[in-house]
Amino acid sequence: MTDPNEEGRDAVRTGLSRISYFHNVEPAGPGICTVCRQPSPSHTCGTCSNTEAALDGLTCDHTYFLSYTDGWSPSGRSQSAQTMRLYKSTNPPERSVADVHMLTNIVTWIHDRCMRQAEDGLDWAAATYVPSRTLRVGHHPVARVATTVARLVGDEPDSNGERRIPRRRIGVGSYDAPRVANADRFAVPDPVRRIIDGKRVLLVDDMWTTGTSVQSAAAALKLAGAASVTGLCISRWLAWNWDPHVPLLKKVTSRAYDPFSCIAFDRCCDIPRG
Repeated sequence: MTDPNEEGRDAVRTGLSRISYFHNVEPAGPGICTVCRQPSPSHTCGTCSNTEAALDGLTCDHTYFLSYTDGWSPSGRSQSAQTMRLYKSTNPPERSVADVHMLTNIVTWIHDRCMRQAEDGLDWAAATYVPSRTLRVGHHPVARVATTVARLVGDEPDSNGERRIPRRRIGVGSYDAPRVANADRFAVPDPVRRIIDGKRVLLVDDMWTTGTSVQSAAAALKLAGAASVTGLCISRWLAWNWDPHVPLLKKVTSRAYDPFSCIAFDRCCDIPRG
């Protein structure tokens, strides 16, 4: 007998075949860091532990990743690495932006309830994104992603209505040192402070490499009064030229991207209803 749920999932997978070059993220657990989802012999990897210590524990309370990107492939630049490189460029081509938006739109739509479940059903008072010091023409691509995420995860299907999470912008701070964990890398304007004081914030970023940018932004938000910060990253960079990543890369690159692989739990999810 045909499973209608599986038929529906297959239809979505077919529609997303254009971005199947991204890779599913391994769930947190034995051998996988609970913060950044890279291989780790302990609950939290050394990099994340050092970042947390440098920021006095003012890091994201939860982190979610929509995909892995495989960098420094021995066979040449992978499609996922090429897309993210172009997406993050000063003038990103529309195809790369469209692919990233497709990934973000569909995966956050499918797993909205999963994120809520993982966070005890609590909502976010505001959404923001990690800003860049690089000057750009027009809107920063990740700002557009944050807008979409705020709309999708702000939806309240149980109450049959849509509620968009307010989007607020934080700025770059006085401390200019990429790859360094320091809350002064980012500045939270006074109007935003008033909105987030004692509240939960959803923080969106495009790429996690070491995590110092998103974690420094989380620290800045908490120092400005946020009660908790949830980090949502489009992709987590893994590198073929770093030996600890290779076994995981061999595993995740051996299969096509499945948008129904849960980003919050170790399970396969269904198409959202309602």
